[in-house]
Amino acid sequence: MESIIKNIYEQAKALGACDLFTGKEKTVDDIVKLFLSTKGMEFCLRNHFPNLATFRLFKPYGLQKYGIYIDAGSITLRNPKRAILVGRTVANIRCDTLERHEITLFQAASATINASGWSVVSVQGVRGTQVIKNVSEHAIIL
Repeated sequence: MESIIKNIYEQAKALGACDLFTGKEKTVDDIVKLFLSTKGMEFCLRNHFPNLATFRLFKPYGLQKYGIYIDAGSITLRNPKRAILVGRTVANIRCDTLERHEITLFQAASATINASGWSVVSVQGVRGTQVIKNVSEHAIIL
């Protein structure tokens, strides 16, 4: 894990990563916490970082428990608070609760989002991702 973190740190610093990322992080939880932070997510989206090969290094660590789906194939999600889709992931997402849902797509992932009721869905993605938005009733997809 240390070599993976060191490699990611060097790549991030070359792109101008913020001071939150020190390179001294030791665990997957430490890296995920940074990635999911507002500054971390903004940096990753702005810089198309990390690349797909780097994301795939984390696939064996069970990141689905954090809402991160890497090369997950065809999946169905219902009312995720946050979902991050990466690589070969094709998601059918249903949002129908009175809360905010955050969907982020990286590295060629795609999603069909069906929003209904009073749900609010925020969608972000880098180039090469695809989103189909279906809205009914009073729902909003931003």
